[in-house]
Amino acid sequence: MGLVSRCLLRMAIVFSVVTVHAAPALQRVDLPPQPSGVVLRAHWLPAEGPERRPAVLALHGCGGLYTKGGGLAERYRETAERLHAAGYAVLMPDSFGSRSLREICQTRYRERGVDVAQRVQDARAALAWLAAQPQVDARRIGVMGWSNGATTTLTLLEQRRLHPEAGEPAIAGAAVFYPGCGPLGKRQAMLESTPLVMLLGALDDWTPAQPCVDFARSLQVRSAGSDIAVHVFEGSYHGFDGSAPVRLRADVPNGVSPLGVHQGGNPEARAMSLAVLDSFWSRVLATRDAP
Repeated sequence: MGLVSRCLLRMAIVFSVVTVHAAPALQRVDLPPQPSGVVLRAHWLPAEGPERRPAVLALHGCGGLYTKGGGLAERYRETAERLHAAGYAVLMPDSFGSRSLREICQTRYRERGVDVAQRVQDARAALAWLAAQPQVDARRIGVMGWSNGATTTLTLLEQRRLHPEAGEPAIAGAAVFYPGCGPLGKRQAMLESTPLVMLLGALDDWTPAQPCVDFARSLQVRSAGSDIAVHVFEGSYHGFDGSAPVRLRADVPNGVSPLGVHQGGNPEARAMSLAVLDSFWSRVLATRDAP
């Protein structure tokens, strides 16, 4: 075989490998307009196969879905790929871009242009859209969120218990990374009954773990038989499931200290939390394991 032929063969092999492992492409979709007039944009990744598959609704944090360059942030891209590989469909609504915002982390809670109540309505609209998709098994839909999206997830469970809407799909399980549980605990919120897993950082000085630990304990006391698991990861700050190094963010005014908050990954906690999450989805959505 000549040199050119060998090179072409190597190129074909490399191309073949890249093609096999190419990341699935997320589709941009617009959900039907809400009563407020907001048209919620979202990223949609259907599961493979002709049969109806479970789905996960994933709610972004206060930093929004995108990097400053406009691409989907690494955390959300990796999440979509991981869920898709496990056999789930994925829907990621863009609560901020749909309202001409990029992020709200640097804005004080009371001054934010979109609040948790509005995001709960986004989540309810997204759940209804998901349940209507012919490739989705409406009996097996999970919800997850990070930080502001995690607080939204818990509040969604509260509002569905307080104000159920006819025809709403059931939520098979909910998973939350470092939510803000203080207000929920103070008002002694009761949540819709569904399996719940909380993934928290022991050193989190933005949304501290202890209020969530206390809130989960109170839920278990007030609702016998609650399926609630709390995992607190030692040596971990806000965003411990990411890959960026820990840094002090003096631009965030909503933490424990007026000096700012710490944010960044912890490789060990990242690996453990993702393993917990994989096991949780496998249990509550009851589908095949990731290849």
